[in-house]
Amino acid sequence: MRIVIHYLESIEGVAIFPIIGIIIFFSFFVVLLWWVFRLDKQFIKNMSNAPLLDDNEDEIANSTTKKYGNKS
Repeated sequence: MRIVIHYLESIEGVAIFPIIGIIIFFSFFVVLLWWVFRLDKQFIKNMSNAPLLDDNEDEIANSTTKKYGNKS
């Protein structure tokens, strides 16, 4: 492990990489949180009931298509 530490210490500006990593990590979860709060409540209800439905698969597909466009 000392070899790795030695090489990392010799690289100039290596301290910026953990900062960039934490910014990307934090940004991802902020965007994900924003997206979840913007979701339509009916869409969430349909998706939460999807595993329990047998004959209504078209209904779920239609609600997804209406919200997010053509399902491919």
